[in-house]
Amino acid sequence: MKPKGGTKSAAAAQRGASLQPGSWGERDTPRVERMALSSQVSKIILEGLLEGRLRPGDRLVENDLADLLKVSRSPIREALTELAQSGIIVREPGRGGRIREWTKQDLEDLFGVRAVLEGYAARLVAQRFDLRARAPFDQIVAKMERASAAQDYLAMVELDVRFHEMLWRSTRNPLLEQVLEGLSQQFRLFLTLNWKFHGGLEEVAGNHRKLLDALATKDPAAAALAMHEHVVVEKMIAALQSHEEALAEEPRRTKRA
Repeated sequence: MKPKGGTKSAAAAQRGASLQPGSWGERDTPRVERMALSSQVSKIILEGLLEGRLRPGDRLVENDLADLLKVSRSPIREALTELAQSGIIVREPGRGGRIREWTKQDLEDLFGVRAVLEGYAARLVAQRFDLRARAPFDQIVAKMERASAAQDYLAMVELDVRFHEMLWRSTRNPLLEQVLEGLSQQFRLFLTLNWKFHGGLEEVAGNHRKLLDALATKDPAAAALAMHEHVVVEKMIAALQSHEEALAEEPRRTKRA
């Protein structure tokens, strides 16, 4: 007779098996320390961008970074590859990379994709948005008002990103949240590195409050439209285009002089 309660099938036992050292061979065992080191290098570079130590167009040379951080070139190379995949730097084969310089087209691409994805997020959130759900968003908007009064742009960028990340989590759609989080770093870096194109801080809190009012209607279509208008920042696009035109005109002015 079988023991009371039965026995696990072979498939069930396999599904419940724990990870064993023998799961990898000697040659393909994961190198956790090395990957952790490259992640630390990526973090240092990102912090340098956010703190203003690095600017768009700056070169990142593998040898220089290795000497500065007292590590080998291998984790530097891995970190630069990771940052290139995130769209933060542009790789220069054999030398390292260069901090990405944003163009009007880059901005339209980034915020155009965000408008579609966050429009869908707004549709999902609007269906169950109530006073209780709104409370933490209102707290962030209140902090935005204080950041505006203090003209604290870096604080405003962080609050802006935090507001949207909270909205993504509220969708209860893990896949959508994951995709949007993949754009989050680029969004934060663009706002930080291109602050002069953002316009006044005075409008930021009010714009987010309008979005909350649209969500509070519980009308998915109205919420999606409000999000699209919120994300596609025409003023910033126009400012960046004027900047590009001015840069293009500068060599001609110099030549005429």
